[in-house]
Amino acid sequence: MANSIDLDGIDALLAELRTRAESAVAKVEKEALQAAGEVLAADMVERAVRSKINRKYHIEDNIAVSKVKKKDGVKFVTIGPNRKVSWRAHFTEFGTSNQRAEPFIYPAFNSKKIEALQVLADKLREGLQQS
Repeated sequence: MANSIDLDGIDALLAELRTRAESAVAKVEKEALQAAGEVLAADMVERAVRSKINRKYHIEDNIAVSKVKKKDGVKFVTIGPNRKVSWRAHFTEFGTSNQRAEPFIYPAFNSKKIEALQVLADKLREGLQQS
């Protein structure tokens, strides 16, 4: 009777399992961050004031959630006006000497941050249950 079992290729198998697990985790993280970002983006769109000027690009039509980014090991998304309108969005948010402030970014964040965190947690929980 043998007291040991020889398993050839176990290191390769473990490496493949780690790779697949990391890939699945990355996918769940991406989906959760995007979903949470969409909650905030939707509220920003509702709060953004549409210009009376006939513009090709209005701020409310160009609020987006970025792809997942990573800085210093932390994954995140940016939410707000895209490059087409971002140069003038701060005029609306903070006002100018000739225009009163009509903030839409901070109020949206302030009112929806708990909901966004809940969506993030729910999506992560769903991803764990599927694994």
